[in-house]
Amino acid sequence: MNKLPRTFSVKKLSWVNARSPFVRFQLLALASMYIGYAAFMLCRNTLVACSVQIVQDPTLGIDKESFGHLMAWHSAGAILGKLVTGPGADLLGGRRMFLLALSLTAIANVGFAFSSSFFLFAAFNFFGQAAKAGGWPAMAQLVRSWFPSTRYGQVWSVIATSSRVGTIAAGLLFGYLLTLMDWRSVFLVSAALTACVIAVLVFTIKEQPEDAGLPSLLEHEHNAKGNANHDEPCQPTPHDLDRTTLWQACAAFAKSSRFWLIGLSIVFLTVCMDFVHFIPLYLSEELNFNAGNASTAGTAFPMGMFAALLLTSFYYDRLSKFQLIGVIGCQLLFSCLAILLLWRLELVPESARTPVAITTIFLLGLAISPAYYVPMSVFSVAFGGKHAGFLVALIDIFGYGAAIFFNYFGGSIAENHGWAVFLSGLLSVALLAMICMVSFLCLDWRATRPNTALPNQSP
Repeated sequence: MNKLPRTFSVKKLSWVNARSPFVRFQLLALASMYIGYAAFMLCRNTLVACSVQIVQDPTLGIDKESFGHLMAWHSAGAILGKLVTGPGADLLGGRRMFLLALSLTAIANVGFAFSSSFFLFAAFNFFGQAAKAGGWPAMAQLVRSWFPSTRYGQVWSVIATSSRVGTIAAGLLFGYLLTLMDWRSVFLVSAALTACVIAVLVFTIKEQPEDAGLPSLLEHEHNAKGNANHDEPCQPTPHDLDRTTLWQACAAFAKSSRFWLIGLSIVFLTVCMDFVHFIPLYLSEELNFNAGNASTAGTAFPMGMFAALLLTSFYYDRLSKFQLIGVIGCQLLFSCLAILLLWRLELVPESARTPVAITTIFLLGLAISPAYYVPMSVFSVAFGGKHAGFLVALIDIFGYGAAIFFNYFGGSIAENHGWAVFLSGLLSVALLAMICMVSFLCLDWRATRPNTALPNQSP
């Protein structure tokens, strides 16, 4: 099977040529996706920010165990959403799916605000995450329409920082609002802010350059080469999967060892990432933080992720696939050491535990996020062709499936056995994540080396 994605021969696109209308619209597309996905994450993390106040509300009857069960419904909704919105983004286009998913996510937060039973909480949490699941597949199609493959690593790294901006904003803003109002009002505020974002994005997101009166991406890249032979045909390198049906594409994915390895990597990395749901509760119980302070301090994790992804946007496309094996492998090894320190926090002098815990949580986010966001997204757009939205959704389903079990049983473990047992299990998962991701990167490196595969060999 041909390993080359639908790509272009131009090696570099200048971001600084702001006088180019095409580049200005590329930056507008990137900014629109950035702001929109930050709004997705603002809605998603409203529940996490309010978790301490919800658990402490005696009228609701929710403890750590039932909160974990609630987050399991969160993950189940994401799985259903990926199954629907993955093919939906490929069929409807990125713009329509992005706006529709964002609108439904805001509506779900309004419903959650007016709920009073665990059944309704679970239902609206399920519905909200099913809607939010459309964000990433929609952006896979938008990225494919607006940016050349030589920029995929940088573009996805930048977009991924938006998820951290939304998470940080949720922790800081909602942590402050919780000192002024109850958690129900905070949910309504998050929905109102998202509605404002939607009103702007309706006018700024374009499906493809042609919708903005610009030449196609292929034509723009062809002209940017400055090729003296203007009569040279301007045709893309055909992608193997562009002429396949959805079921044929699924068969191609199933034959790919890289698909299974990146899927397993996301299984374990998602569990590590979902630790963020329990951080406010962990800080509240282990370090005696109140609800507002726990939410605010919990932003250390997404702040670390933001810093890492910002750095990744500068180096990911500059490194060879062989170099990425060492860089990302070392980052994941460092994440294991961070979890080990949180597990054995009692060894730290009591006066230093708070700054050490917050710093370690920051470093954990710093170490995990590049491996979680970027390799999967770059692989999906390059390998999936016109089915990129569905492929990224399928890979996400691996992670959300694991998150259901982690959230359901993780809350029970923390409630019944304590945080030490919880963190020891998380350390084991982090080690498995490192092994699987390094294996994927090695296989991805071998697959792109010249003369390493025979014709028609499975990727």
